[in-house]
Amino acid sequence: MNALNEDLFIEKVLQSAHLFESAAINLEIKEIELLGDERRYNNWHWDLEGDIFLSGRLQDKDTNYTYTHQQVKSDQSFTIELTKRFFSNGSELSMSLSGSLPKTSEEKYKNQSYYSDVVTNVSLVVAEISWELPLLRNVGGVLDQRTYDLAALELEDEQLVFRKFQESTVASYLKVYFEYALLGEEISLLEVHINKLDLIDAHIKHSTFSEKLISYSKRALIKTKSRLISLINKQLTLAKNLENVLSVRELASIKPIQYHLKTRFFDDLESSSVKLRRIIIEQLKNQRQIRYYQNALKPELDFSINASRTVQKGNYSSYSESDTTNVEVSLSFEYPLSGDDSARTLLRKYQLKARQLEIKYNRKLEDLIVKQRALQLKLHSTLETIDLIDVQINQRDIAAIDLKELPALDVRPHIERLTDAVELKLDYHDELIDYQHARVNYDNLLGRLLIKFL
Repeated sequence: MNALNEDLFIEKVLQSAHLFESAAINLEIKEIELLGDERRYNNWHWDLEGDIFLSGRLQDKDTNYTYTHQQVKSDQSFTIELTKRFFSNGSELSMSLSGSLPKTSEEKYKNQSYYSDVVTNVSLVVAEISWELPLLRNVGGVLDQRTYDLAALELEDEQLVFRKFQESTVASYLKVYFEYALLGEEISLLEVHINKLDLIDAHIKHSTFSEKLISYSKRALIKTKSRLISLINKQLTLAKNLENVLSVRELASIKPIQYHLKTRFFDDLESSSVKLRRIIIEQLKNQRQIRYYQNALKPELDFSINASRTVQKGNYSSYSESDTTNVEVSLSFEYPLSGDDSARTLLRKYQLKARQLEIKYNRKLEDLIVKQRALQLKLHSTLETIDLIDVQINQRDIAAIDLKELPALDVRPHIERLTDAVELKLDYHDELIDYQHARVNYDNLLGRLLIKFL
């Protein structure tokens, strides 16, 4: 398996669904809510209604006139209605078709005796279409569409929350990844150093060197081995964390390789920061509330047009059959002279909140600029330190020597030179770890850690 580089590792973290499951559910809930609001407002709504009616009446009268002794009324009716509201102008279109079949059966009595039966039937069908356009209050659907518009902004905010959670999670694991890899290099350096110290220690023990030199060599070896154990334990702890996203085979493919040390320092923080973009969404939601209450204070002025056709057939009179078409155009106006105190109060509230959010944005921007500059200084200073140590390492090229030809007086200085050289290389890798941690924090601050993966 090839070495697991930074990009492949980030992909592995993003593919670990269990890390993001809860946040993904929150995002899906917001998507469902927005879809529900859109369907409720923007879709065609089709309603069907039907009734069956039956009633009866029985009465007796002591009269010589004809009267209704028994009456049975029945009716079967239905209504189909199709309505739609339009996002573009806030208007509403309604179309309906209704029909009914009322029937009345009467039994007539006269002088306490049956006289006659009378049955009347009617067939009524009404088709209607109407369109209403608000001209002042709710113009453009500013009132009706508030819930949908706020839901759309909340979804956008939840998407930013999810992305920020992904970036923070990746950043956390990425720092562990770099530390794990670079600790592997440090461990390799110490293992090589211990082998050299073992050879020197064995040479000293089998030669006529002083007890003081033997003790010094042993202490140097024990100290180095103790440090090696500490680094191994630290790497094992890091491995436990990485096992959440990597298999054992993938973990083994993390090799101590050279990682790039450059980063872009001058990205636009204001346009890339997720935290600032979330405050902007708060401002947009607040502006939407202001538009709502400003419009709610306006009078109602609605233009409407209505057309209907009624077809009627029956046997109750000579006028029981008809076909009538009606067209109505109206302009209605309504305004409460006492005003709307509730709308005025809420409008003032959101106007004040607008200033509050502006202050919040500016303070957050200042805070992020301070953090950005601190991380830039950290990155620059760490790079300078890395370059300096690299020069020192190149100046300390310690050649291999034959221990048998090493004079007793030169053994301790040689151990010290070897130890100093290894310490310098360990410091170099510690600085690399600090640099990679700062680079990840910087990219995370600017919200660009996952740009190529979106």
